[in-house]
Amino acid sequence: MKKIIFRAITFIYLVGINFTTMAFNINLNIVGQGQVEASDKTCSTSCDIATDNSLQTLVAKASPGWHFIGWQGQKCDMGNGVIIPSEKQYIKGIGSAAGGAKSLETIDFNNDGIDDLIGISLFNGKVNSYENLGDGTFVSNSIISGFAYPSSLDSYDWNNDGYKDLFVAEFSSDDRGIKMYLNDGNGGFVYEKTFTFESARPYSFSVIDYDLDSRPDFVISSFGANISGDLFVLVKSIVNEKLTWFKNTEQGFKEQQVIAEKAAITLDTYQAHEDAIPQILTAEIQLGEVAVYSNEGGKDRQVVSSIWASYGATFGDIDENGNVDILTANYKPSVLSLFYGQGEGEYSKPVALARPEEGLTATAFGDFNNDSYIDVATGEFNEFQFYYYATSGFDQCIVKQSSSLDLIATFKQGDSVSSDGEQGAGGSLVWLLFIIVPLLFRGCLLKKYTR
Repeated sequence: MKKIIFRAITFIYLVGINFTTMAFNINLNIVGQGQVEASDKTCSTSCDIATDNSLQTLVAKASPGWHFIGWQGQKCDMGNGVIIPSEKQYIKGIGSAAGGAKSLETIDFNNDGIDDLIGISLFNGKVNSYENLGDGTFVSNSIISGFAYPSSLDSYDWNNDGYKDLFVAEFSSDDRGIKMYLNDGNGGFVYEKTFTFESARPYSFSVIDYDLDSRPDFVISSFGANISGDLFVLVKSIVNEKLTWFKNTEQGFKEQQVIAEKAAITLDTYQAHEDAIPQILTAEIQLGEVAVYSNEGGKDRQVVSSIWASYGATFGDIDENGNVDILTANYKPSVLSLFYGQGEGEYSKPVALARPEEGLTATAFGDFNNDSYIDVATGEFNEFQFYYYATSGFDQCIVKQSSSLDLIATFKQGDSVSSDGEQGAGGSLVWLLFIIVPLLFRGCLLKKYTR
């Protein structure tokens, strides 16, 4: 009996030692020439990095004549920044928009767990669906037609059936309202009703429970404008502009608050958690500014970007670190940019992802190739195309405390090349020229605008 008790005590003791000495490690391998810096050590060759006591942020630094191309192996828990190859050969098509590629909305409209897209084809008055086949390719269909200048769209599960419904602003119709189409559960949308708003002509909008009363409201950018000409005509003719919260009441939608007297050609909202006051993101093309309105009633306005011809803007956490990021599109000169959220309402300087030839309009985040990384989508109006750039991985790799995973840091010989063909990530001179050139040639470029 004593032997049995002794063996039992010994077993428990050994198990206890095993648990107390269990290590949580990052098994890091390095391919090529470079080093990886962690919080308490630097690895120039393959090594183990402990995560027992804290999270680890891994920063890859290439040796001279080499550049870091990414992490392989298991996925990091989150990141600081992402790596997005954006040379022409990496562009992935979404679909055409014969009337001009204006706006995109990420929405899993058939509830298969894969991000699909819906886009506006402006001049032929169509809304197209782009069904994701799960391998990064899309099948497009015209789902709604006959619009008189569909200026923007959004999605929201209005009837709480688990399917996102579709909302489209019709800027040039007689009722000048927002049409709601209910999702039929099979990837189709059925017209339900048109919302109209007293003293408002919606151009861009977002559906969100703005006052946290469990009833969806509308945040609307309203203005009057001449749409018979090009974008120059529209921008120069804007009048009666305002950004307004319309509250959902028993008597319908009532103008609750004018947040700003500015015109947003694109508008998005973001709510960090269910009790957080939503933030409003606007692309204010008259001012050439992208701004975030935060705190109650949007009383705080922060300018994120002051690059001329701001057209598209959307919120999303592309590096999955809990800080909301911003994707912007500037029409001409065209540039697609990321602003990384740094917490406390602060954002990084712009990171240029691509500088296409024609006017950029749309912006959207989503996992479009189904590889668990969030990608970025856009559209070139005059090329009649929507497309996306696939994220290949995080830049800095963050591993949570008590996580274990296998990672490979890969370095490649040669200098890195940015999306515009310049060596490196793009220095201050590039951005200085990018700001000065539009000012010098502003009049000429405006004449080239199309919507």
